[in-house]
Amino acid sequence: MSPFVRQPMLHPASVVFLDDSEDFLHGLQGIFRDRELNWFFSKPQAALDFMASRHRRPPAVRIAGTNVSEIERASNALGRDALSDESRFEEIAAVVVDYEMPEMDGIRFLSSIGDVECTKILLTGAAGYREAVDAFNAGLIDVYLRKTDADMPGKLAAVLAEANKKHCAARGHIGVHDIGTAYADPRVLDLLGELAAREKLVEYYWRPEQNAVLMFDAMANPSVFIAWDAEEWAFQIDTVADADGPKWLRQGLEDRSIIPLFWPYQAYHPALTFIPTAKPIPVPGWEGALYSLTRLDASEIDAGLTTFAQWRRSKREA
Repeated sequence: MSPFVRQPMLHPASVVFLDDSEDFLHGLQGIFRDRELNWFFSKPQAALDFMASRHRRPPAVRIAGTNVSEIERASNALGRDALSDESRFEEIAAVVVDYEMPEMDGIRFLSSIGDVECTKILLTGAAGYREAVDAFNAGLIDVYLRKTDADMPGKLAAVLAEANKKHCAARGHIGVHDIGTAYADPRVLDLLGELAAREKLVEYYWRPEQNAVLMFDAMANPSVFIAWDAEEWAFQIDTVADADGPKWLRQGLEDRSIIPLFWPYQAYHPALTFIPTAKPIPVPGWEGALYSLTRLDASEIDAGLTTFAQWRRSKREA
């Protein structure tokens, strides 16, 4: 496995809708109601101007030379820490455009923003289906949907959810030293998605200092997801033993009857006065890998970090 692994991250991002029909836009607004994330335009130029003000490429990461040397000395990760950047919610993950518009058809519009790294979705009506197929085959658009399809709203919602995942996947930390490889495993990524849906968690971020995934619900209540494979279990047991940690902790780790949370550390530290534990749960499809999801008190999170709930509240109060 490569020593450089893109780590999981998911958070809400913005979507642009463009259609010259005010009635159709109004219908979309009734379906996609988040007014801080969804932006609706009836004029192509207004949409272009808005996108120009929001567009930002994923930060380039140079994994060579002095960059690697610096990381070897001091860090578990490369790349921007999205959790400390409140503008992440304003980045555009997808653009939804009608084909038939008087000023500029949808394919021309999407072709004009070819350098914008987002999912490009074309809606077709009675006309434009053949053109949409050709544009898709030419790589000008990513998805096309028929407006007349009875399940178009549901299909569009599913496409936008995948667009958001794709957007975030290109912007997560890059782990080094083989730190965090378990979290990049497809079985763990699927599990994270299932947990987020079940527990109604709206954002999560792999944290290099703790080698864990910090998750938040819509009210900014934090949780920590931990997944350990056999190698990580051995590392955690050795760390407790080397630090002459509590016998109950070492025994529980050896028996795999508990999975402790060492937050804000990656492993056991003598400074910890209280160590919450949970019952380990098997990672589906991965023998020997176990996980836990543990609630945190908000006071245990860096006050300088902006959650989606905090960002949304600031926008509504502005």
